[in-house]
Amino acid sequence: MKINNINTNTSIYGLYNSMYQGSMSLNSIKMNKSMFSPNNAKGMQQLGEGAMQYVKNIKSASKDLSSSLKELSGAAFNKKTAISSDNDVMSVKYTGNKASDIKQTTVNVDQTAAGQVNEGSRMNANAAFGDSGVNKFSININGKENEISVNIAAGESNSSVQQKMADAINNAGIGVKATVEADSSSGVSMLKLESTGTGDNASGKFSITDITGNLSEKTGANQVSVEARNAIYRVNGGAAKTSESNNVDIGGGLNVTFNKASDRAITISAGKDSNSAKVAVESFVKSYNDLYIEAAQRASDPKSQNLASKMIGVSKTYSGSLSSIGIGFDNDGKMTLDTAKLNAASENGSLEKFFTENAGKNYGFTNQLARLSDNVSRNTSNFVSRSEFGSSLTENFAYSSYGDLVQYNYLSAGWIFDYST
Repeated sequence: MKINNINTNTSIYGLYNSMYQGSMSLNSIKMNKSMFSPNNAKGMQQLGEGAMQYVKNIKSASKDLSSSLKELSGAAFNKKTAISSDNDVMSVKYTGNKASDIKQTTVNVDQTAAGQVNEGSRMNANAAFGDSGVNKFSININGKENEISVNIAAGESNSSVQQKMADAINNAGIGVKATVEADSSSGVSMLKLESTGTGDNASGKFSITDITGNLSEKTGANQVSVEARNAIYRVNGGAAKTSESNNVDIGGGLNVTFNKASDRAITISAGKDSNSAKVAVESFVKSYNDLYIEAAQRASDPKSQNLASKMIGVSKTYSGSLSSIGIGFDNDGKMTLDTAKLNAASENGSLEKFFTENAGKNYGFTNQLARLSDNVSRNTSNFVSRSEFGSSLTENFAYSSYGDLVQYNYLSAGWIFDYST
């Protein structure tokens, strides 16, 4: 429930008590200035600006940590998504809202989309090119002529000229990628041009012609090796369809990517979303570190240090198991993540087993850390010493013995009391 714009003479202690016991948020509540007198405030005091920010930070971080642990207790491992029977041929991404709507679908990838490729002549890499001076050529792509210049020095080698051409084309940023392929065993090199776009269209095709000199002719850069082509595919055994791109929306919230052609039909079905668990672990590590760093850096506060020690104590007990699923710790006590180990643990099931089994055990890792983060979130004031608090010069903050925080500022019309969950 949310209550706004309430004028009241209720004592601030009584009002805060009712708020804490219930599940409501209050905003913009006008009260008499006398309500904040020492006699009525009961257990409240001004907080220092730094201490207030610290408490806000650990409250937010502990909520995030609790949320990520709750997800890892089961939900993260039960999510469904669309999966492909062969990702090497075709991968799939589900863009719908409900995994239950995913229908089994077959797709035949008869041909992938590709851009044009020009492979130049294989030239003796170290031999002198022969010509010198400024050479110009034009590349037509996307309906536009793009003039490119290359200055060749006398006696310059073939491979050096090829590299100068490649650099000039790449620097032009016109949608053509140029590389020099060299074979050290035979001593030959070749200039290769590829359109960055795909499909039988203006971005997938290009042409190259000489303007001054004969660079494209002499290097063979104007020779088409692979024509631009569209993807050809069939859905559920239906008629052949074409696409200029390898990324295709085939309907039903299914977006597919063609990686290579195959004579076998690829099946799309609903299956476990292994990526959701890995994302949940990444979120868990971040929220753990956010809370740990906040507590550990307040070296002068024994209660803050106690929070950091408790976190280390829980984690240290399970350091071996955590390491096996890719979670480690640096010299400062912060969590680190080994992606390779995490992926392997996700595939072999040990990731799910660790978090879910330890959520069900009273002293399991997931359960212990969840209880600690919930305690920090609900009883924030227990994790910061009152000696840390002082008067703020810029903001007035109220501290409650109930373990939560409120903020108030004086307005000409009266006091304003803001509280939100």
